[in-house]
Amino acid sequence: MTHINLILEPNSERGLIYYPGQVVKGTVELFLESTKSFRGFYVTVFGQARAHWTETRTSTTGTGKNRRTTHHTVHFEGKEIYLNSKTYLFGQNSGPSFDVQPGSHKYNFACQLPDQLPYTFDGVHGEIKYYVEAVLDIPWRFDKEVKTPITIVRHDDLNLYQELRIAQKVEEVKTFCCLFCQSEPLLIQATIPYSGFAKGQHVPIKIDYSNKSDVDVLMTRIKLKRMISYTSTTPHEKTRSDTEKMVELSTRGAKAGESLSLEQTLDIPHVMMTSNGRFCRTIRIEYYIEIEAQVDGCHSNPELRLPITIGSEPIRGDNQYAITPGANVYIQPVQPLAQYQPSAPVEEQFKNDLPPSFDEAIKMPMPDNSAMIQQSTSGNLGWNVSTPSAPIAEKNNL
Repeated sequence: MTHINLILEPNSERGLIYYPGQVVKGTVELFLESTKSFRGFYVTVFGQARAHWTETRTSTTGTGKNRRTTHHTVHFEGKEIYLNSKTYLFGQNSGPSFDVQPGSHKYNFACQLPDQLPYTFDGVHGEIKYYVEAVLDIPWRFDKEVKTPITIVRHDDLNLYQELRIAQKVEEVKTFCCLFCQSEPLLIQATIPYSGFAKGQHVPIKIDYSNKSDVDVLMTRIKLKRMISYTSTTPHEKTRSDTEKMVELSTRGAKAGESLSLEQTLDIPHVMMTSNGRFCRTIRIEYYIEIEAQVDGCHSNPELRLPITIGSEPIRGDNQYAITPGANVYIQPVQPLAQYQPSAPVEEQFKNDLPPSFDEAIKMPMPDNSAMIQQSTSGNLGWNVSTPSAPIAEKNNL
């Protein structure tokens, strides 16, 4: 009988939650009842983004009575690997077999995570997931594998990106038509002092109206929207986006012939997924402020968009729009992460130590990086592996 236990050292009180740059530590135990032959035993830390969705296509062939319409499903898929670090506890890839003596063999390992990892995400059409896997390479038989998921969260400091300090301004000019007549223009301008905001922060918005038309603007709606974009690479590159309204408020409009300025404050919810466009191409989470002028009559409403970046650490140097704890805003529920059990049992004290939901994870305090190890120069990212706990004999090649 051969049995493997993969035990990861909890990184915090909430379990297997890690920040980029931290160290994943653990122990792999190999139990043998008799002497066995193996080619190798290795640990992999793996992370990737995967997007997938389907679309129905219709094609028609023939004419007249021979006309046929068929429907088929097209699968769109995109993948992006961020981490695939492997180290051998003993043996090597495609190397000779080894005889391992019966008993219990323990191997301690540590692997430092890269700094530019996107956080764990589970969406409708894709996911970003990470796991640690121990694999026993058995000659001429199926390998024995044990896998444990881990959660990656980020703490992004917006002060690192100078372009987020630049003020953003957009404008829209709208004219209204009735038969062959065209009205004077309605001019709308929207401005924010910068484009980077932290969770719980206030976004000051200035809206300027110059309504020279004969159509009243009945109301101004201001919305914070989240757009999750999934990008495929096969069968060809294509992007589909899902948009979700997070916060909405409304204020007055501008009557025909009226010019005025409005100042409103939009509160960013405290529980929000941060923007990840800098770290992930397959699944992009982005935010923008949409300003909609609801006009009178049977006319389309003009809309303006101000893209913003949401991070963890606010831009310093302006306390006027600082974070206020406990802001009373509407928060759209965020879908929890999918959880699954390891493929082999672990010690009792770690049996229920699965990743928490994203909402729970982002409430964790910032880590103490004093325990981080330096990256290895051998090609294996930050690996530190102990020596085997029992002698291993290489088999003679006959």
